[in-house]
Amino acid sequence: MTTQASDYLYTLHRTPFALAPVVHSFYRNWEPVEKDILLSYLILPIVTYTPMQSFLKNARRNSSVRTMTSNSKRLIGLAMRVEEFKPITNAALLILAAEKRLEITPELSVRSRRTPHAINSDKDLLRYSQKLAMVFSNENVVSIYRMLGLKSL
Repeated sequence: MTTQASDYLYTLHRTPFALAPVVHSFYRNWEPVEKDILLSYLILPIVTYTPMQSFLKNARRNSSVRTMTSNSKRLIGLAMRVEEFKPITNAALLILAAEKRLEITPELSVRSRRTPHAINSDKDLLRYSQKLAMVFSNENVVSIYRMLGLKSL
């Protein structure tokens, strides 16, 4: 089995150490609610998907999950991407908890304790995760999953 340079580049760009600040940036701009840890599994699949990035780049305070899902091309393959990013998200949450940057409460709510360590992170992904927190605000976790067409995690 031979590996190509593209495989190595993919691994380097998808490492939990590089993507943990993206998850942290979301929670830094999110008002904690019960069981919002489930939103962690949506952050990376959404902000790394190019068609969704164009929406997030132009998102405003009045943007919502409904406006985000108005174009079905943005949701193509979301369930598959959620499964693909699940191990990376788990590792990123463990890294952030070990660094004491995030706190996971008994109600499964996530709270940011310190500023994101964003030196080696993609600045665009950090901005997109902040905007995603703004888009998800005023919605509960179950309705977000329902509007995105996800039935399970």
